[in-house]
Amino acid sequence: MTDPSTPASVVPLPAGQSKQVVTPLSGKAVFAAAVGTVLVVVVAVTALWLTLAVGGVDPARVTARLEVLRIGLSLGLGGGGLFALYLAWRRQRSTEIALLQKERDQADVARAHALQERVAAENRAHQERVAVATEADAAARRITELFTKAVEHLGAGEAPVRLGGLYALERLAQDNPEQRQSIVNVVCAYLRMPVDLPQEPADDPDAHRRRLREREVRLTAQRVLTGHLRPGDDPGHHTAGFWPDLELDLTGAVLLDADFSGCHVRALRLPGVTFLGDVRFTGATFTEDVAFDQTAFTGDVRFDHATFAGRASFRDMAFTGNADFTGAKFARGARFEGASFAAEAGFRGVRFTRTAWFTKTAFARGAEFGSVRFAADAEFRGAVFAGNTRFVDTAFLGSAHFHGAAFRRDVSFREAVFTRSANFHGVGFGGNAGLRDAAFRKDAEFRGAVFTQAPRITADQFSGGVPPELVERRK
Repeated sequence: MTDPSTPASVVPLPAGQSKQVVTPLSGKAVFAAAVGTVLVVVVAVTALWLTLAVGGVDPARVTARLEVLRIGLSLGLGGGGLFALYLAWRRQRSTEIALLQKERDQADVARAHALQERVAAENRAHQERVAVATEADAAARRITELFTKAVEHLGAGEAPVRLGGLYALERLAQDNPEQRQSIVNVVCAYLRMPVDLPQEPADDPDAHRRRLREREVRLTAQRVLTGHLRPGDDPGHHTAGFWPDLELDLTGAVLLDADFSGCHVRALRLPGVTFLGDVRFTGATFTEDVAFDQTAFTGDVRFDHATFAGRASFRDMAFTGNADFTGAKFARGARFEGASFAAEAGFRGVRFTRTAWFTKTAFARGAEFGSVRFAADAEFRGAVFAGNTRFVDTAFLGSAHFHGAAFRRDVSFREAVFTRSANFHGVGFGGNAGLRDAAFRKDAEFRGAVFTQAPRITADQFSGGVPPELVERRK
């Protein structure tokens, strides 16, 4: 690398160029040249004069002498003029060469200055890169130290120390977005660890207090997760504390009174999770597939106004408390096959964009499907409705399959619309079958259906004609 302090005068000329130098004439040289010219003229004139002097005073010779004198004087003047022109040309040439040399010198200076600036800029950039790398290394070491210390606190035996570890991890994740997923993984791993929860009556007071403290630590861990999964009420501006695009692996965890209301979760893994107490997913958004197949709910559960952007699976689920799905949206299919609802099941206003599967689902008490929109097929084959059931103002835009279902108490399809085929083959209606004001736009099959009470229908409800089985029941 070139030293920036190198003088501009030593910068080499570009290849192919040579430095032109005109040596100035001294005063003595000019005087000597002038005297020499005069002497040459004088000698030449004298020689001619003497040659013509031989032979007397002939007028022709006198005239010739005068002519020689005139020629000599002319030569002297001409030589002087030529010498003067030469001197003028030399001065002009010297001036031009001086100007050219000056321009080259200025170009050399400019190149040297540009080189100095480039070298200085490269040095500054190198220094900046070194400073940034040093700062990044220092920051990485600091984050590693804080992370390690917080994890150590999380594994401490005293509950206050574990709480401090949780809050330290939360602050670290808030300040360092690139570390959030790792920190969330640590918190999820803590929740997946086995736990002994307090029970009543407490046979060992000390153990009971330890369990109560551990309960508070776990509730704090849950709040750390859910508190940063809420983007806020303004869709265009998320809160500063929102952590987007996170993945939660809670496999086998025991969660206490979990509240995921308003949370936005990219991926949520819940196999073997036990939810103790009431659970809330009100207004939650699941951007990928989510499966609750092997999840246990011990209390009431709310999914009202939740959005399932991916596939949602609740197969073989046991809902021991009330289950509220009011206003939920299922964009890519919902599967409730084999699920059991021990208490009230509310699906009012739900939007099913793709097929909704309720095959062999058991509803022990009331089931509310009022104002539901089934954009694709609705599968209720073999479902059992032990309580009162309502499909009032429900829109079946795809095929509706109730083959082999059992309504053991009253069911109402009032103002429901069946856009495509409706299959009630072998359905048992143990109570009042409310088909009044329902509209069947295509085929409706009630073959093998059993009614304990004759349904009230009119012919204009069936675009394809009243099914023969219902005609017989009307008689």
